[in-house]
Amino acid sequence: MPKFMEIRDWSPGYLNVTPQHVEIMAECQACGEQRKFDRRSVPASMRQHLISEIEPHLKCAACGAKAGKLRFGSFMEED
Repeated sequence: MPKFMEIRDWSPGYLNVTPQHVEIMAECQACGEQRKFDRRSVPASMRQHLISEIEPHLKCAACGAKAGKLRFGSFMEED
């Protein structure tokens, strides 16, 4: 898997204003699991919510905890 390079100290605030070229990584704060986040997986009714309002609804596929954090950045190819 390519390495994810997070944009530090940046948040668009709302999911619907996140530029399409910016990748999103979901990270479980409980177990550390990381997965690429598909913004289309968010129900249409929540796409205009603040990121901080969406994160409490994220459920980890690995451990089941609702401790998700969205990170924004890009994937870099490994050398």
